[in-house]
Amino acid sequence: MTDVVEKNRLDWEKYSEKYQAFNLSDKILERLKSRPESAFDRLVWAMIKRYVPDLQGKRVCVPSSGDNNAVLAFALMGARVTSCDISGNQLAAAKAAAQKLGLSERVIFQQEDTMRLSGIESGAYDFVYTSNGVHVWLNDLESMYKNISRILKPGGVYIMYELHPFQRPFGENMKVVKPYDSTGPFEDETTVNFAWRIQDIVNPILDAGISLMHMEEIMPSPDYERPFFVDNDEMINGRSVSREEVDEMYDWHKNPSAALPEMIAFAGRRTKSE
Repeated sequence: MTDVVEKNRLDWEKYSEKYQAFNLSDKILERLKSRPESAFDRLVWAMIKRYVPDLQGKRVCVPSSGDNNAVLAFALMGARVTSCDISGNQLAAAKAAAQKLGLSERVIFQQEDTMRLSGIESGAYDFVYTSNGVHVWLNDLESMYKNISRILKPGGVYIMYELHPFQRPFGENMKVVKPYDSTGPFEDETTVNFAWRIQDIVNPILDAGISLMHMEEIMPSPDYERPFFVDNDEMINGRSVSREEVDEMYDWHKNPSAALPEMIAFAGRRTKSE
């Protein structure tokens, strides 16, 4: 049987240098320094402000921290942050970025499997956040959410932001590439991923003792820096897209995919006691 975590970890170790050169560029770091909230979609930022209104001194954990933009933003807003990822190279690049921003004292970088978080203290965190592109790599959401609940303080907040599952059945020009309930695993030479449904995410959250407080289904909105409808690899490899091209991509009359919600977000609170 394929070791999902190890196969994906090895792929991210190889891909990290190019990925982080794009996502932790000087341009992005300068933007984060001047506007930390730019790391978040505006509706997600509104959820954070509502449920964690004062980040100063709060303990925050970001499992599967990836590009670490959220990690750096939380630290810039005064939080004490633990950044967890399966890739040591991802964390090393983020650690260097934190040093550039003078945040070394505010962020701990720890190599962890999000489904286990075995080195993370129980009941220690005020806020846990997962960002776009986490669930697709994980084969055991029950364990993921059990451990997210475990590390939260009673009453602690969890917020997730993720690709909307309604996008996953479709390819280019709205061609159906799979049924909605075909969740994987989908394996190629280098990675294993999953196409979870809304229920596959929500039920483990509830079963872990995290009560849901708010949900957002986020419609596409033009993003001229990182257009949603351009493959991430193409952007990382230097593809440039004009404003006119981006505007067309986000016009659902010309691109039917833009009629669907792009992202989904939930806010919850740990209510289950040990």
